Amino acid sequence: MISPITGDFAKSNEPTTWSDFDTALRYAQTHGQDGLSFVLTSGIVFVDIDEVDEKPDIVKEKTIELASRLDTYCETSVSGKGLHFLCYGKLPENARKKNDTFGLEMYDTKRFVCMTGNIVGETTEVKDLSDIIGELNETYLGKPIEYKPIARTPATMSDRELVERIRSSRQGTKFDRLFRGDWQGSYDTQSSADFALASILAYWTQDESQIDSIFRSSGLYRPKWDNSGGYYGRRTINMALSVTHSRAEM
Repeated sequence: MISPITGDFAKSNEPTTWSDFDTALRYAQTHGQDGLSFVLTSGIVFVDIDEVDEKPDIVKEKTIELASRLDTYCETSVSGKGLHFLCYGKLPENARKKNDTFGLEMYDTKRFVCMTGNIVGETTEVKDLSDIIGELNETYLGKPIEYKPIARTPATMSDRELVERIRSSRQGTKFDRLFRGDWQGSYDTQSSADFALASILAYWTQDESQIDSIFRSSGLYRPKWDNSGGYYGRRTINMALSVTHSRAEM
């Protein structure tokens, strides 16, 4: 996404790179941009359903069921195969954002939405669905993630020693594939593979800097890890540590 203010990449967590609609439209028209994006801020929820017609019937039924309950502004996605919904509301705290099986995502902050203006249905108004959006999020994406305080401990082994220890464990084969960057065919997205590798590392060490160091030496490492000042990488590590810690207490 290009910022009409800076002419450089816009950032979803930096308002100084955003503009009002008229400014963005003028910039897009004079600089040959393909379209406009809308950045989510508090109070608006974005629901993204990918490739509706290409899903298995049982999944298609669930996504159609969800779409029928979203009586608000709806447009086709950029590919023309998916649907975008916008409504007023707020997701539950620590809400889950993605379900790869359904091809479904829900966000309410720090996210760009590529707008097409190709409206679907008769509703052109962004409506207030505050009374149901939280329920829909839990129904289709699951209950919010429970984050518990985690006692971070310093590393007791070097990165090399830890990698060799994991390779010798029952997780070794899975770890080795991920460490090499071999994720296609096993995961729907590379982000899912990122989380899987971080989760394995979080099982073996609770040292955030060590998880980050080992991940950066893996075949999965890419510039996205450092997006927004390292936010993506830190978030992935913290989620892996939180979920792994919660499972250990079950």
